Formats: sequence, C-alpha cells, structure tokens
Amino acid sequence: MIKLIAFLTRKPGLTMEEFKERWVVEHTRISGKLPGLKGYRINIAIATQPEGAPDYDGTAELWWDSLEDMEASFATQIGQEAGADGDLFSSVRIHLYTEEFITMPGPLPDIRTTS
Repeated sequence: MIKLIAFLTRKPGLTMEEFKERWVVEHTRISGKLPGLKGYRINIAIATQPEGAPDYDGTAELWWDSLEDMEASFATQIGQEAGADGDLFSSVRIHLYTEEFITMPGPLPDIRTTS
C-alpha cells in the first residue's frame, strides 16, 4: 500500500474557512473520484501550532495499492482535473510518497461525506 501525503498552503486572500470549504467540500467532488483510490483523509490545521511548525494550512492522505496505480490515477483525465483544481485554491502543494507503518491504530474516523 502506498500513501501520498500532500502538504497545502492556501492562496493569499482565502480565509481558513473558505480554504476548508473549497478543499473538503468542493475539491473532493473531483479528487474523490481518482481511479484506484483506496482511502482519502484531509486534515485542516488548527489555529494553535507549536513554535517553528511548518507553515501549512492542511494535509491530505490518499492511498493506492501501488506506486504504479497512483501514477496511473494521476495520468487520467480526473487526475489532471484534480491537480488543476488544487492549484486554484492552494499556493503550495507538496507531495510526499510514503509506505505506512501502523504502530498504534488510531480511533475510527468520523466519516464526513461531501455529497
């Protein structure tokens, strides 16, 4: 299983509420349809952060079965549309490809749909 972690900073002029609405509700109408996508979580930064923390407004976690599946997903029309849409509300979008190791399972998520 491959996980992409995306680090995003909102475009200048967007409030955090506008950024959250744009990403969590509107963007996921496209990005949630990426072929082969196994899971998708968005994490919006809270106001209180430790000193020296990187200046990101949120992260996303997306899972695929393999690196090849992820790359093929991004190469599709939906993948291209999702990338272009992400550029409309973020000034920084950095992707880190990872292999996840669960050392302690977290709580089950409160799944919130965007439909």
